Amino acid sequence: MRAVILAAGVGSRLLPHTENRPKCLLKIGGHSILEYQFAALRHCGISDVVIVLGHQGDKIRAHVSVPVTFVDNPEFATTGSSYSLWLTRDLIRDGFLYLNSDLVFHPRMLETLLASPHPDAIIIDRRVNLADDMLKAEMDGERILRMSKTMPAELAAAEAVGPAKFSAQGARHIVSYLDALVERGERSRWAYETFGDIAHDRMFMGVENPGCIWAEVDTPTDLLEASRRIPSQFADFRAPRITTPVLADQRRMWDINQPPIPSIDGC
Repeated sequence: MRAVILAAGVGSRLLPHTENRPKCLLKIGGHSILEYQFAALRHCGISDVVIVLGHQGDKIRAHVSVPVTFVDNPEFATTGSSYSLWLTRDLIRDGFLYLNSDLVFHPRMLETLLASPHPDAIIIDRRVNLADDMLKAEMDGERILRMSKTMPAELAAAEAVGPAKFSAQGARHIVSYLDALVERGERSRWAYETFGDIAHDRMFMGVENPGCIWAEVDTPTDLLEASRRIPSQFADFRAPRITTPVLADQRRMWDINQPPIPSIDGC
């Protein structure tokens, strides 16, 4: 399966950390977010990777040492992730794995998603924090009915974490939907919004996180939290195997006034 990593955004909420580097190259435990994603992909035998570039894209090109396909989004400053995904339309019609470049996740999560019998699915976490910025999912059993960042407590059954996978049929449905959005001039929507809209008329299933640690990095607080929560041997960056046990971990926030972590902005 081909993996698509969207890494075009500015990451404005992480300034000044992202002033001179893209968000996916920020370091957690001495490794960039992108390195964690490549370790997970390698663990699952995925080597066909597409990365959509935008802000500081030249630094991502220089950072990546394995063969990948780069797609440039020259309008990254004024468009959303759905537009970045649309730019890959000719590469994803046969099915794809979707990754946002700000997500650190244990390789077992990706392994669980790929092993799921559901052709179109996303990793979810049943522990819902209504106050955070994660996408919430309303569900009927395993099926996702809709997704939104704001949702009443009685409807929010899970958080849509990612990664997500799509079959060839699902991918073509998405491309058709994105084509219509772009034709109407709607270029600022988020990709997950698109997936939520498609869930109205196509089966889009939630696959439960098997108790693994994960972190979405959107803010300096997220960066500090991830740096303290992610174990030093979270993934093996040299061989396609997991080096740590799968441990459940309650999400928690950290005090942004704590001392800075030198490895976050290390090159």
